Amino acid sequence: MNMHEIGYKISALRKQRDMTQLELADKMGVSYQAVSSWERGSTMPDISRLPEISQVLGVSIDELLGNGSHTEIVKTVLTQQTDAYTQDNMPQIQDIEEVAPLLKPSQVDQLVEKATPQGISLHELTELAPFLGEEALNQLAEKAENVGDIHSLCGLAPFLSKNALDKLARKVGDIENVSALAGLAPFLAESTLDDLALKACDASDIGGICGLAPFLSKSTVDKLARKIEDVDGLGMLSGLAPFISKDTLAEIAAKSIAKGNIRDLHAIAPFVDQRQLDQLIIQASTGKSMQTV
Repeated sequence: MNMHEIGYKISALRKQRDMTQLELADKMGVSYQAVSSWERGSTMPDISRLPEISQVLGVSIDELLGNGSHTEIVKTVLTQQTDAYTQDNMPQIQDIEEVAPLLKPSQVDQLVEKATPQGISLHELTELAPFLGEEALNQLAEKAENVGDIHSLCGLAPFLSKNALDKLARKVGDIENVSALAGLAPFLAESTLDDLALKACDASDIGGICGLAPFLSKSTVDKLARKIEDVDGLGMLSGLAPFISKDTLAEIAAKSIAKGNIRDLHAIAPFVDQRQLDQLIIQASTGKSMQTV
């Protein structure tokens, strides 16, 4: 259902009747700006106005919207016969996508439920997300196929509840590298991101952790830094260093110096308090106890 084509038809039919936009607007009880917007294809008339528009312009709804299954869906909604229609017909997702801008969320919910008894893909759901009710969208997303489709999941993120998105992100965390979740991070709960980052650390996905660092809690970043330094060494902390607390950086630096790994400090040195770092190095070189720092 092309809004520009429908707008062109409304414009052509109005002109055939030698009517101005203002005259059509008066007959419809809307502003002439609304009629202008319809004719430019910028917006669609409310579905409840389609019979009136058709009557004023002297055409059927089929002629206005074009022949096709999407027009049948619109007419069943207008006549409140959706249940009867879906008993004998299986609505197609692509047809629902075409008419969704004309429908109320509850009407889209009903049609999608009938059209997807076996489930729906995240990609298909992304196209319908702006038109579905939140509860229906959350339920469909949780049951959706190919939950690893991160691109589609990012498109859905602004429309899903935080709880539903967190559940999906945890599923993705089971089948993907955690770095794939970077695009979702602004929409996820901090606790969910903390859990996924700690899990990724156990799997040695250091690169993925660094991508999530700006969205993690300070305590989790510090915990990750200590674990990474213990297992993978100081050199792996460069991407995480800007987000590690000053106290933890000093602690890690002191530990590294005590082990004689001063050369490895370059990974975190720009982020460690310079005065404190100088003291640590001087004390190590003079053999003083690190406990005096």
